[in-house]
Amino acid sequence: MTVSYQSKVSSSSSAGFTKLLFLWRGSLYQVLYRELLLFMVAFIIISALYRNAFTVEQKEIFEKIVRYCDAFISQLPLSFILGFYVTYVAKRWWNQYLAIPWPDRAMHVISMYVEGNDDYGCMIRRSLMRYLILTLILVLRSISSPVKKRFPTLEHVAESGYMTADEIEVFYSLPKVEFNTYWVPCTWFISLLKEARKSKRIEDSEGVKLIMQEFIDFRSKCGYLWSYDWISIPLAYTQVVTIATYSFFITAVVGRQYVEGSNKMLQTELDVYIPVFTIVQFLFFMGLLKVAEQLINPFGDDEEDFELNYLIDRHTKAAFLAVDYLAKIKIPLVKDIYFNELEVSIPYTSAAAPFKKKTHRGSVHHMPVPEDQHMMFLPEIIEEVDPDQSKTRRTSTCSNKSEGKINSNCRDKFNDSFGIMQVVQQRSTMSGEGPNSNAPTKRGGGGGFKQLAQRKSDATQPVVLVSMTRRPSCNSGQWKPFKWKSSDLGEQRRASIGGGSRPELQHQQTNVDLQRSVRPETVTIVPEGRVNAAFVPDRLQNDV
Repeated sequence: MTVSYQSKVSSSSSAGFTKLLFLWRGSLYQVLYRELLLFMVAFIIISALYRNAFTVEQKEIFEKIVRYCDAFISQLPLSFILGFYVTYVAKRWWNQYLAIPWPDRAMHVISMYVEGNDDYGCMIRRSLMRYLILTLILVLRSISSPVKKRFPTLEHVAESGYMTADEIEVFYSLPKVEFNTYWVPCTWFISLLKEARKSKRIEDSEGVKLIMQEFIDFRSKCGYLWSYDWISIPLAYTQVVTIATYSFFITAVVGRQYVEGSNKMLQTELDVYIPVFTIVQFLFFMGLLKVAEQLINPFGDDEEDFELNYLIDRHTKAAFLAVDYLAKIKIPLVKDIYFNELEVSIPYTSAAAPFKKKTHRGSVHHMPVPEDQHMMFLPEIIEEVDPDQSKTRRTSTCSNKSEGKINSNCRDKFNDSFGIMQVVQQRSTMSGEGPNSNAPTKRGGGGGFKQLAQRKSDATQPVVLVSMTRRPSCNSGQWKPFKWKSSDLGEQRRASIGGGSRPELQHQQTNVDLQRSVRPETVTIVPEGRVNAAFVPDRLQNDV
């Protein structure tokens, strides 16, 4: 029933959609040709009477009627009413298709967990799937005229093999109820599943859970189908759209007539017997109404209705094939033809070769990065400092001893613009004040660094080292790996806190913020002997 034209529009050629205009089955012409012929015959008859049969007085009265009808047409918002209605109906139509249950997931789960290739195991699997399909048939018999014509009574269902004589007796023995009993086979499904569990045909309790999940999903969709048939679009809404559309074109039969000496809105100087553009408008608006009429109930006999009888046949054959024949076949395990190949080359036919394209690797995969921007550096790590001390700290300035031509101000601006962190070596010992003192170093009369004992995590404190020179290429052989264990730093710090001889330390300071008076100075402790020369400025390489 459903008209499929996907193969005709597989490529966007110049005549892609144009070829569809010449199709008849399910086309606009097949749906509208009766109404269109009736509209054109009525229009031509009224036009002929006006020109040949009416008197002068009758023509004057007719011209007034034409102007009145033309004014009415211009005030009717038919495009808005039809557009909104058809959009809602089309969405509902697709949701009804999604509500049709498919047994594929259930049959795979049942084949997985219901064990046994003997007759009893096959009977359990086949009966479980038969109960699911029987539930679907009983629902569709209630809402679809094609399925009802196929299975008029339960005897026809039993004759088709979906019910046994005992099951029909159970159906007829039920007390007379006022609601639909399509769900009765679902109770048989649950009873048989419990029996399979007790007889150890389902050894895994998780398998019972998965089978029940698929069963509940199947049962819920059957309920959705029945609910869609029960709860329709409000009748008044459908009547409004239908009356608006038919009244529009009934009025257009008179309002679009050509009259002499009239100043109506769509009056033309050319006297036409066939209203071409009115016919085009008729195809648009009446076509949308006919589309809504076909989509509002997709379980009927129209061209665009769902092929439910085909789905019943397909579900039955696929389910029995999956849980019986295919479940018994054991395919031998072999190596695939690409087993020992790391780079797999999949063949193409000559017809499909033009469709092999380069894969997408990312929008910036081929974006070049300038070589002078390849230098890597570590971001600054802000340590905890006292609020009072941070106010009086100043960032250190460095002077280049090996290159006296570069003054300190230029170097500061260069470092600030690129965010480069400078390494300044300071030595301290366990003695008191002075260069070999353990006390915090004070600069410019303002605060100092906190004692190492006051740091929260000594052993895991990271080390920041940044190169001020261009990073060597990977093939130059100048890159020296910088490897050391954080435990080494922790041991040295604990030794310095506990007393004894302290190793010489290096303090690393940052000069990255243009507002030096606002942000506190960042300090990081670097163990001596662990510095990579490739990361140290030229003036400090001798000191290291």
